Amino acid sequence: MARQYADARASYDGALPDALPIARRIRETGRLLMLGMGASHWANRMVLGTYRALGVDAQAEVISEHMRQPSPRRDGVTLLVSQSGESGEIAAWLGRNPSRKDQCGLTMNADSTLGRALPALVGQGGREKAFAATRSIVVTLALHAAILKHLGHDAAALRDVLDHAAPIPFAPDEAMLAPLVSCRTLILSSRGQALGAMEAAALTFMELARMPAMALELGQLLHGPAEALSDSTALVLARPQGEDARSVTRMAEAAASYGLSPILLDIGPQSPVAGARGVALPAAEGLAAVLLLLPAVQTLVIEAAARRVEDFGFPRRVTKVTDGETP
Repeated sequence: MARQYADARASYDGALPDALPIARRIRETGRLLMLGMGASHWANRMVLGTYRALGVDAQAEVISEHMRQPSPRRDGVTLLVSQSGESGEIAAWLGRNPSRKDQCGLTMNADSTLGRALPALVGQGGREKAFAATRSIVVTLALHAAILKHLGHDAAALRDVLDHAAPIPFAPDEAMLAPLVSCRTLILSSRGQALGAMEAAALTFMELARMPAMALELGQLLHGPAEALSDSTALVLARPQGEDARSVTRMAEAAASYGLSPILLDIGPQSPVAGARGVALPAAEGLAAVLLLLPAVQTLVIEAAARRVEDFGFPRRVTKVTDGETP
């Protein structure tokens, strides 16, 4: 994680020339379909709102689901995202879709199946070997940002984060970590683009702590699943700036009244909530806010998982690169 912002800067700068024709074609067609698995899919979810704000009819889907329930529309650019470039689902999709028209990729490995098959933007710093993925998610966001720059996205705030923010933003104390270390279930929630970072963190915690974790958009959490909140549940909330801050605040207040000690990751100055533990992050919006939030929530779940599992970071049942299409 200590390398992630430096590698992301290099990836962004290095990808800008090759990102230009991809962005031009996205603008010409007006449509973008992003396909990935695991952390790559959640990275696509993090940037989805930025593409849409620039006028692109963008979708982010799990590639294994898309192969079974494809969209009837075939026009537009398809962007395959795989940090390893070797995901079994990527290979299966390429085999079932031999036409390479308007197909491109994002990967950390130029020599991978994906990197060899399609024009691809490649992240800098080498393949990530750690389980679970951390640095490669931020690098993937930087590759997306290179495309977004050519679509008209103002990258100044994003570059400011990569140039000046700490890649490991804080060291949580034991009192803050206690609910995540002792809980039976972890729930994470937020609104807007911040949700993608929480979804990625839920996956990281399940992989490392080997226990249930789920991320829900705040409205979805309130539509029934809030019944699952109890003193054996840990709750982590990201509180963005703007109107959505009030609804996240109310959720934190309600959770504290249920006996929880929610953690509030505040993107910008926010009022404290009695019974909650706040983490102050710099003020930002959009993709810049996501780049600040992601390392913060990763730090929380990784430090908690390391205290729960003796063989932390060594998978028992899966491999670093998986293939869900194998019979």
